[in-house]
Amino acid sequence: MGELIINTSAQGLIGVGGFKTAHTGWLTLMAPLKAGPGSVARDKIVSKRPYHKVFATPTATTGPYKIACYSLVDELSKLFREANVLYWAKSLLKLTYDFIDRCIASSSEPPPFLIPRVRFVEAGLALAYHQGGSKPGSKNGSTCAVFLLEEFIDSDGEEFVKFIYNMDANPLVDYDDYGYDLAVFFAFTQHVQYVKTGKLAFISDYQGV
Repeated sequence: MGELIINTSAQGLIGVGGFKTAHTGWLTLMAPLKAGPGSVARDKIVSKRPYHKVFATPTATTGPYKIACYSLVDELSKLFREANVLYWAKSLLKLTYDFIDRCIASSSEPPPFLIPRVRFVEAGLALAYHQGGSKPGSKNGSTCAVFLLEEFIDSDGEEFVKFIYNMDANPLVDYDDYGYDLAVFFAFTQHVQYVKTGKLAFISDYQGV
């Protein structure tokens, strides 16, 4: 249990992606976690919700549109799947580093280069419940909204980079650009994950700072 404040105004909008909106927010948990979002009082976080586009006419697929929320049932399903994907992606990344560490331990010499140590943002689902005095007809204690919360990335002025697109295994970063070494490393992790999972899965759409 805790308090979640989300700035839903235009000033609080961080961005609109292909499937989700992102707003700034602040999270305070009654029993703070040891690490990650909610580990400090009034922790700044990013709140995300899925959306769908509503065009001017029912048959239109292009042109001006409005952003509309899904029903609570559909929203919960989509965000639960999103959180589950992040959970498994973190496991795949750990599998990759376990493989790297075993190879280094069994080698007579250390690698002649630095190995990047990266991680995913900490995240979780937050469910809001109806309280006394909520909208007429709402059942007290029933779920009224759901959000995907992610830790706020403080880039310290560093450029946010998309290293590998989710539809192409080739690095998006050019050889002479910042982040190329990381992009090549991420391509390597995809090879490890693809082989180690018996060609079943690998992480795509690497982006961050």
